[in-house]
Amino acid sequence: MLAASEMQAALRQLLRQVSALVEDQPQGRNATALPGLWLYRADAPLTNKRSEARMVTLAVILQGRKIVDFGDQRLTYEPGDYLLVTGERRYVSHVELTHPEQPYYSLSLELPPERIAAAVFALVDAGVRFHRDEIEEPAVVAKLEQRLLDTLARLIDSLNDPVATRALAPLAERELLIHLLLSPAGASLRRAAAVDDERIQRARSFLQTHLGEHLTVEEVARHVAMSPSHFAHRFREIVRMSPMQYLKHLRLHHARVLMLGEGLGAAEAGASVGYASPSHFTRDFKSQFGAPPGTYVRRFR
Repeated sequence: MLAASEMQAALRQLLRQVSALVEDQPQGRNATALPGLWLYRADAPLTNKRSEARMVTLAVILQGRKIVDFGDQRLTYEPGDYLLVTGERRYVSHVELTHPEQPYYSLSLELPPERIAAAVFALVDAGVRFHRDEIEEPAVVAKLEQRLLDTLARLIDSLNDPVATRALAPLAERELLIHLLLSPAGASLRRAAAVDDERIQRARSFLQTHLGEHLTVEEVARHVAMSPSHFAHRFREIVRMSPMQYLKHLRLHHARVLMLGEGLGAAEAGASVGYASPSHFTRDFKSQFGAPPGTYVRRFR
């Protein structure tokens, strides 16, 4: 974690970035070029402001202080903290100024559940194992870390360039999700994306262990107790490819391992992962890896 002085310097830099973007904007909530990212400014204290979080939301205060009442839970946060709200919740907030001449500044970012789930799967694929006994809270305040601050700074900086907003902001958002999932608030964040996404993970595992079988979307959907249309839609949202595209991806990568690691020939490797036609396997392999199986294997021997 950053030393206290370095943390303050990083927060001041982020404050300068945000204040420059909203200095000519009205008080209150200001939209940005990035959907779901909002910047706030208040020139006077606010009390008993009723609001509602409609999806998972990350909020960071850069100047001032805020108290949030969720009915059964009261949370206070200030610069150096972040608030994570993990679902639809009504709340009452109170904004305080730390100095009459210093406006309140904050930012909030809405985090769609499908993007959270995609980040969870990326971590699982990378070997991360989450503990089920971690504490899950519907709203939590935690300390900012260097990596979160750095990523937020890049996200805000991308707003100054339309190309960066389109090309780089989504990468910064994904990085932010990865850091949050690995933070003390990670269990609460994972909970927000775990409605039917656990079934998508089960479907992925099912496909991984049935590579050699002739499977249909209907069969996989039935295995995880989802309708075929809803399953196909959610799978594409989370995995960023259709179930059958994902199955082909798995088959080709496993066949490559069999050829390089176990010395199988192309026809045998293709058959072992469900290809009935060697020519079909060769065509798909070349499309995926840029060369026919034989040529590809010779490069690495």
